[in-house]
This record gives sequence, C-alpha cells and structure tokens, in this order.
Amino acid sequence: MKKMQTIFLGLLLTGVILFPQSWIPMELQKMELKLRELKAQVLTLDEYAPNKFPEFEELERTNQLIERIDFNKRKFNLLIDRYNLIEDQIFPFLLKYFQEHPEHQNRIMSKFGQFSGDGENSILLIQKEINHIALLINRLENEQERVRALARANEIAKEKKETAQRSEQVIDISIRIKRLEEKQAILSSDLESETKKLAGLGNRQKEQEAKIEEKTAEIRESKIKSKLSKNAFEQLLHRTAAQVREIRLNGLEIPRLNTTRTFIYLSENRIETFKQKSQDIKREITSLKKQRQNDFQKKILKGIIIIIIAFFLVVLLIRIFRQMGKRIIKRIDLSAVISAHRKQRYQTLFSIILSIIKITLWVLAVLWVLGELNIDYAPFLLAAGGVSLAIGFGAQSLVKDIVAGFFMLMEEQLALGDVAEIDGKSGSVENISLRTIRLRSLNGTLHIIRNGSITNVSNLTHQWSRAVIEVGVSYDENSENVLSVLKQICHDIYEDREWHPLLIEEPVPQGILSFGDSSINFRILAKTVPGKQWGIDREIKTRIKKTFDQKGIEIPFPFTNIIDRTKRPPNP
Repeated sequence: MKKMQTIFLGLLLTGVILFPQSWIPMELQKMELKLRELKAQVLTLDEYAPNKFPEFEELERTNQLIERIDFNKRKFNLLIDRYNLIEDQIFPFLLKYFQEHPEHQNRIMSKFGQFSGDGENSILLIQKEINHIALLINRLENEQERVRALARANEIAKEKKETAQRSEQVIDISIRIKRLEEKQAILSSDLESETKKLAGLGNRQKEQEAKIEEKTAEIRESKIKSKLSKNAFEQLLHRTAAQVREIRLNGLEIPRLNTTRTFIYLSENRIETFKQKSQDIKREITSLKKQRQNDFQKKILKGIIIIIIAFFLVVLLIRIFRQMGKRIIKRIDLSAVISAHRKQRYQTLFSIILSIIKITLWVLAVLWVLGELNIDYAPFLLAAGGVSLAIGFGAQSLVKDIVAGFFMLMEEQLALGDVAEIDGKSGSVENISLRTIRLRSLNGTLHIIRNGSITNVSNLTHQWSRAVIEVGVSYDENSENVLSVLKQICHDIYEDREWHPLLIEEPVPQGILSFGDSSINFRILAKTVPGKQWGIDREIKTRIKKTFDQKGIEIPFPFTNIIDRTKRPPNP
C-alpha cells in the first residue's frame, strides 16, 4: 500500500512540474504537494491503527492504552504539521501573492477558500480534528493513570486481605509496628507524589488560564483587524484566523482547563485522605509502642528469671553427671581386673563425654530460653546449618583433626599419663581432645599437636615398658665373672620389696652385646609396669656402679696412645 502511494505521489509531482497551472506559482504548488503528502501519511497511519489487528485484543489493558496513545500522538504530530504548513506558509504566501498580482485576485480568493472552507484541506476542519485527537490523547492518558491506580488499589486490597488473614493469628507487636510503619511510608510517598502532582496541576491550570486569555486576546485582535482591514483578502484571512482560534479555544483549551480543575479537586481530596490516614497510623503506632515497652519490661523480668533457672539447672545437671562419672571412674580405678592402660583410656573418654554433655546442655538451655521468650530461633538454627556447611567445605583440616582424634581414642593409641613420642616430640600426655593432643616434655615445654597432622605415634608406656641398660667392662676382666655379678644384681633388685612391684618379671642380662674400642659391652633387659622403666634404669645402673667398685671390676673409659715418629738429630 505504501509503495502504491509513493508511486502515486511521484506521478502527481511529475505532472505538476511538467504541466503546471498557468497562474499558480511553483512555490505554492510545492506547498500543496507537501500538504497532500502529509494527508497521505495520516491516511496510511489510519490503515495501520492498533485496533485493526487481532493481536491488539490479546494485549493487556495497560499495553492497549500505550499502543493507542502512541498511535494518536503520531497522528497528532502529522495534523500539527498540516496546520502549521497552512497557517505559517500557505496563508502568508497567498497574501503576498494577492498584493503582487491583482489580476489573479479572484483565483487567489478561490484558492484561499479551499483552505478556509469545508474542503479536505480546510484549516478549520484540521483544527477540529486536532482538538479531537488532543482530547482523545488526554482521555487515554487519564484512563492509563486510572488503570494503574486501580491495579495498585487491587494490590493494596490483596495485601490488606493477607494482613487480615495474618491478623487472625497472634502477631508480635513489633511486626505490627513494622507493618504500620511500612504502610505509613507508603502513605508518605503517596502524599509526596500527590502533592507534587497537585503543584503540577496548579501550574498547568495557570498556564492554561494564561493561554486561554492569550487566545481570547488573539481572537479579539483578529476580529478587530478584520473590521479595520480594507483589503478583502486580509479581512477573510483575519476572520478565518479568529474562527480557528475560537474552535481551538472552545473545543480544546476550555475542556482541558475544566479537566485540570476536576483533577485538582480530586487531588486535594486524596491529599486530605492521605493526611487523615497518616495521622491515624501515627496514633496507632504510638499506642503500640507504649504497649511494646510495657511488654518488653515484663519480658525482661521473665527472661531474667528464666535465664537464672536455666543456668542453675544446667550447672546442677553438669554437677550430677560429673559426680556420676567420678564414681564410675573411681570404681574402675579400684578394679583389679581392668588394666592401668584401660583405666587411663576410660578417664580420657569420660573427660570428652563430659565436655559433649556440657555443650549439649548449654545449647538446649539457650533454645529453651529463646522458646520461653517467644524468640524465633529458626534463623539461628538455619545460620548454624550454614556455618556447619561452610566448615565442612572450608575447614576440612578441622574435620580431619576430629575424625583422627575419634579413631585415636577408639583404638586406644594413647591415654592420659602415657609417655609418647609423636612426630619427633616426646613427653607425657596431659590432655587428649577430639582436635589436639597436649604433650608435656621433660623440661616443661608443652607441645600442642593437631590430630590430623600426626603421622607417627610411639607410645612408650602402653601396657608395659622396658628398661634397656648397657654397661662396658675392661678387656682384662673375666666375662663369666662379670655376667654372674650382673645376674646377682638383677636378682637382688627383683627381690627388693621397694622395686619388686614395679617389675613385671626379673631383669635378665643378655651376655656380651659387642666388643667396643676400649670395653666389652653387656646388656640387661628389665620389663616394668608402664612408665617405671626410667626409675628401674637408674636404680640398676646405681647398683652396677656400687657392686663393680666393691669387686674391683673396672669400667674403662676411652684413652689414646700418641706415638711421635718425628726424626730427631743425634745427641752431640
């Protein structure tokens, strides 16, 4: 369709240029051609109006209004272009041409009638169509605003309905205050928006009233010029201008002013309604805050009492569990059936179990207090779950330590009081937890070792221990005599009442161990109860030294013979 119209306009332009009318100047012909082009654009636009397509009915109401507003604004702009072309270009040109060519005055008057009468290019009809489109756009924009307001009102009504449903349940005062404050914030925003809108409407009213006064003055001026003008064409031109402005004034400007006044009245009523609602909400918030303050004081008193009860209850339960555990451990210690190592293991497990019981009781006490105070602890549990998940991914070493500590306890690798060597660090086990082991070395240094980092564990006091004593004698001594003396020393210490309980069996000399550079080395093995090997070692060495001194057995020490082979001059 557009292609056919373009071809038609091209042929028309060609005909005008090749076969112009004898008296019509070329400039006027170009203006008329431009006017026809604008008319064709309006007709083309009407053919593609939104409501002529099936898809338009499928759109939502808001989108339909947007399509219609956009369509009518484009049509309005084309009509304004047609109007301006006639008023600003064609009329001034005809007036000028009328004055310069008196011989064509009748034809010019006839041509002017085409633009001021009832023809398709009449400026009066164009102005009426402009009025119609402008009021239609205004009505559509108002309808769009009403649709949006209705949608918002429906949302508010839905929210009120949900609030009413929730209000049937017990709602905390703080939540009610928060909802009222949110509602007040919405009202304040609406009040501010409505106040700005009222100010804009007031300015628009002033502008419209000034414009009406201006148009009224222009109409009076055009009528006066029409009466005072001696030129017939000028009289007709001013009379036409007065008619156009009267059409615009009565058909567009005055209805717009009345609409603006109506909206000002509605806006003022809405502002008063918003202010009244805001004051009611403020009074309700003040009342609820006073109630919340009273409830808060009561809740503080109740909370203090509950916390005190929970604290003493937890302390009491922990003490009961501790006493029960001590009685069990005491019975285990007095038992002759259970080994010393297992007794140490049970003590270690008791300390860990007691720690777990403490943590569990305190957590339960906190949850009970929160529940009694009507504090929702679900977010805390959710946060704890998130923290646990974060620990699982980000603190794998901690999990590794705990798992390693658990299996270390279950497999009885170490117990409290054991002497152990862990990855090059040695000492007495002071504490075993699920995460670390604490070793106290001989010089008092405390080694804290993570369970997950342990690769080698050497328990020097697991179930039983052994003292290994090595002693060297001179090559001049009788080996059989020395071995007999060592056997006697071992027998004597085993029969000694003080040392016998520390020995599991009688120490045994193993005979000659090795031949050293300056001594023959003997070895004695003594199996002891856990952790007593060092005392037995010292005592056997003391007795060996004392006995060897009494019997004259030499314990040699390394010595070196130096031979000087330097040649010296003969004595004189």
